[in-house]
Amino acid sequence: MREHMELEAQLKDSLNLPFELRPYQWEGIQFLVQSEGALLADEMGLGKTVQVAVSLEILWHKQQLYRSLVVVPASLKLNWETELRRWAPSLSVQRIRGSTADRRTYYLLPINVLIVSYEEIRLDMMNISNEIDFDVVVLDEAQRIKNPHSKSSLSCRVIKRKRSWALTGTPVENKLNDLISLFRFVKIGVLHQGLSRGEIHSQMRPHFLRRCKRDVLKDLPPIIDQEIPIELQGKQQDAYLRAWDCRREGLEISTDGFSSTNLFSIITRLKQVCNYDKESGESAKLNVLIDFLDVQTADDDKVIVFSQYVDTLNWLALQIEGIPLEIYHGGLTQLEREEILNRFRNDPGPRCLFISLRAGGVGLNIQEASTVVLFDRWWNPALENQAIQRAHRFGRKRPLHVIRFIVSDTIEERISDILTEKQELFENYIETATNADKSWFSRELLEQILEISELL
Repeated sequence: MREHMELEAQLKDSLNLPFELRPYQWEGIQFLVQSEGALLADEMGLGKTVQVAVSLEILWHKQQLYRSLVVVPASLKLNWETELRRWAPSLSVQRIRGSTADRRTYYLLPINVLIVSYEEIRLDMMNISNEIDFDVVVLDEAQRIKNPHSKSSLSCRVIKRKRSWALTGTPVENKLNDLISLFRFVKIGVLHQGLSRGEIHSQMRPHFLRRCKRDVLKDLPPIIDQEIPIELQGKQQDAYLRAWDCRREGLEISTDGFSSTNLFSIITRLKQVCNYDKESGESAKLNVLIDFLDVQTADDDKVIVFSQYVDTLNWLALQIEGIPLEIYHGGLTQLEREEILNRFRNDPGPRCLFISLRAGGVGLNIQEASTVVLFDRWWNPALENQAIQRAHRFGRKRPLHVIRFIVSDTIEERISDILTEKQELFENYIETATNADKSWFSRELLEQILEISELL
């Protein structure tokens, strides 16, 4: 604590910050400034972007930063530019854009901070990595490189750099390999599968910092979590039972058994019927959602509804009348996304925002909502938590209500049990350092979910 207070005292007057930072943020800034390789894994909503921006500003003042590169999901480029101009006003900032030739020119410019998307870096870096180098390379939402063999991961690792900073609120999404891949970028070779649990955490400690809201933001309003059990009825129930009974027909047996892809497709079909029956148009979840939205929006509260299926969101929007709403998904242009978020945040009209889980689960700040509804459950609790944290962030004044729809006596209950186990994996590796590395989505587990043994 004393060290980061010394940093604050030495540099505060010269930084020209728009707001006072909290002690834990100064601690994070100290961690980054002193690190050549750093994984900042603060829980979502604690201001990782701000900590990076101020750290870059400090390095510039110390004459240790002339050129840096920030790699982000495409949807967050504008947000990063805005925050950097706000918190690091001494730095020149430029979003990379345009054709391949245009982008090549940007990389060579004497700009303090260049902002580029993972998609762009994947296309560009293998061809020009020998021509450029940076004082700092920052990866936001660094779980994007959890697969060490992906083009994004390889492209980020070949960038010449003096410092490597990775940011993520979910360093372990599925298994320990996720963490190993991140550390290949942060500090090449620091982790590998042959290490014991104790050795892993000993190697990580100098390069890893994670804080949780419950520890550093004790005044942040709580999350009130509620599961709503829902029963299928009528034609929708009949449709689900038919899909369940017919799951044998969808199975394709190869020489080594059923393929995981095949099993996932059957599960997806069952989950979609739990949302709504396309033939009859019946949906028990829709009936509950309409009643809920009528009450919430009558009090001028705003609600976010997440689903992993864009088709489901589009269908819901057609069924709901009298409630102004917006739909946010990956098929929209960046300008369309920004306009939708601006209307939801600032206009009195839209009371409800439908978001596809993949498109809106990272990087957004939507504190205006009083309630988050998970219309269906994703396989990955880390992604669900990311989605919830879009609304539960620093500066929030009211409790956040999180509603999860679970259809009783269906595959959704089985999936909910798995999500609990995967959440334990995340907490064990990151917070209690115990060993929980399991392959939750093995073929055997999928067969168990579908009760395949009963069909053989």
